[in-house]
Amino acid sequence: MNIFINDVFWTFQGEGRHAGRRALFIRMPFCNLSCSWCDTTFNTFKKWTRDELENKAKEEAGTFAVITGGEPLMHAHTPIVHAILDELGFEVAYETNGTMKPPIRKAFITCSPKSESNYEIHPDLYPLVDEFKYVVDEGFNFDLLKRHESDRPEQLHSLSPEFGIMEKSIAAITSFIISNPKWNLSLQTHKWIGIP
Repeated sequence: MNIFINDVFWTFQGEGRHAGRRALFIRMPFCNLSCSWCDTTFNTFKKWTRDELENKAKEEAGTFAVITGGEPLMHAHTPIVHAILDELGFEVAYETNGTMKPPIRKAFITCSPKSESNYEIHPDLYPLVDEFKYVVDEGFNFDLLKRHESDRPEQLHSLSPEFGIMEKSIAAITSFIISNPKWNLSLQTHKWIGIP
């Protein structure tokens, strides 16, 4: 059985609730959006066998995996990857743009809505999200965040500066958080230390 995956590598989770954790990153191919600042070449893939994926997952002692993309929830092979990780005892997290239905299997879900979809969040996914993370890019409208005022208290709410306009973006985020302490500043530490 071949599984289409863009890339698989061990690194550290760079942002959000799991920042600093050693993680197996699995990038699934393809996306339904085309964000101008996306840092992933996702419209390619390699064919992985089950054994190859399992061997990569067993290279280290860690048992935390992040399935991302592209958009992982639109890819038919994502449930297969998740099932393999479950069998290996991994804790699984998804990073999704929020436009697709939730995964079949239980996972930690980070939803990062994008302007290219008008910040759409699929209604079936919304109540299952553990962490909402918005990239504050040029012209970001903070009024959008009012829709999160009645979210569950255990949900994490993060704002991440667009790396290309870091100083301007952080200033806008800081100003917002001073009056809205429910929100956290989430820096992409993996970019600061130069790891994938």
